Amino acid sequence: MARVARPGPRPAAALVEAVTLASGPGGGVDEELVAGLVAEVAAVVEARLAQARRAGMTLAPTDRLALVEEAVALVLADARQDAAEDGVAPPSVAVEELVRGRAQAAGADLGVLGPVLTAAHRFSDVEVNGAVNMVCTERLTGRRLEAPSPFDSDAAVWEWAASRAALAGRRFDEANPSVRFRLPNGVRVHALGRVTSVTHLDCRLFTPRLDSLADLASAAMCGPDVAALLAATAALRVPFGLVISGGTGAGKTTLLRAWANATPADRALERVVTVEDEAELFLDRARFRNLVEFETRESNVDGRGEYSMERYLTADLRRQTPSRVLLGELKPDGGVLPLLLGAGQGIGQGIATTIHALSAADVVARLQTYAAFGSRTVAEPVVLATIARAIDLVVHVAHVGSRRAVTEIREIGDYQAGMVTSAQLWAWHPGAGRAVRTEIEMSPTLRDKLGTVTDPRPFGAARLPAGLP
Repeated sequence: MARVARPGPRPAAALVEAVTLASGPGGGVDEELVAGLVAEVAAVVEARLAQARRAGMTLAPTDRLALVEEAVALVLADARQDAAEDGVAPPSVAVEELVRGRAQAAGADLGVLGPVLTAAHRFSDVEVNGAVNMVCTERLTGRRLEAPSPFDSDAAVWEWAASRAALAGRRFDEANPSVRFRLPNGVRVHALGRVTSVTHLDCRLFTPRLDSLADLASAAMCGPDVAALLAATAALRVPFGLVISGGTGAGKTTLLRAWANATPADRALERVVTVEDEAELFLDRARFRNLVEFETRESNVDGRGEYSMERYLTADLRRQTPSRVLLGELKPDGGVLPLLLGAGQGIGQGIATTIHALSAADVVARLQTYAAFGSRTVAEPVVLATIARAIDLVVHVAHVGSRRAVTEIREIGDYQAGMVTSAQLWAWHPGAGRAVRTEIEMSPTLRDKLGTVTDPRPFGAARLPAGLP
């Protein structure tokens, strides 16, 4: 590799604040120096990848890893030489090992964004606004941290997105100024440029840390009564429909994954099907031994190969004889009606899904609207009756201060007089700091379903907890 000019201070300065926080302590070493050297490695790798892409070459993963190793050796050699010329101590062995380890962890596939995109336990979202700035959202607190952009030009942001999209079989160019793809470490990226003033990257980071209802209860996402209710519904062998609603980043997918993991271990061979636009659930195959994971596919660079959610739900789902279907998120993409119809046509233990909504009470109207999208035209009464038959509970999650919490649980009732009835069983109570059981009775239908796996009486109507106003 030819000796390259060492990049300016922008990459190191951009990542010092966010990356050193994400990477954890370095045992007393100079974190700013480490972050700067890691950023230099990423810049060298990025330049070589851009050069290869412009030449029409695609480096294999092993070649990219070798490129990282070569860049680490070059940057560390330059750092030692610079130290000698300046008459100062060279980087210590501890610093060199941290640089090597963090550069390898970031990997050639992530470039200058590697340090923050491998901090999944620290950050949930990383937003890059061209060469202007970068905003990282802390997963647990929702706090946003701002740092300078790790890119020294908007063209570099565009090149980063174009090269990673190409590796994922997507095209990001003048004819396609918007692209979605997933990086090898599971991070989801949406890139948009040339139709905006700067190129924007929106990155969603996945972490499986909170995997059980007990984990969520200990993190104050729900009370023990709600955790017990959800565990009981996950154990049902009769058809049951669950919708988890909430805003972006409220914890819908996290709760759905934890709910799925509450399925009793002795049912590992029952067929569970996950249906997602972009994989987020990542259920453990050691636990779910008969798992089908469907992910929609966009058309490739030649405009072919698209496979939509509506097509799968309509043509293939029932043929795979699922016991339960977990759909990552309901969207107005034609998949809602086939899913609801499928729930009433032989899916033994029903469906569970998430949806963007302002409240649990808003879910039925949103389902009704989404059902209008797609290739089928169905009368409104049929849609509403289908919703009433397929859905039993809506669990709403929201940000409450610095935490995510279950704020409401609503039972979906019957279709009567042109509308779907519902009842609020749990409601948020500020004094308790959690959702508490209301005085509204659950229906005999839901009570009988719960009675097949547990005593339903603890979930009965109740007055507010003692001592609360």
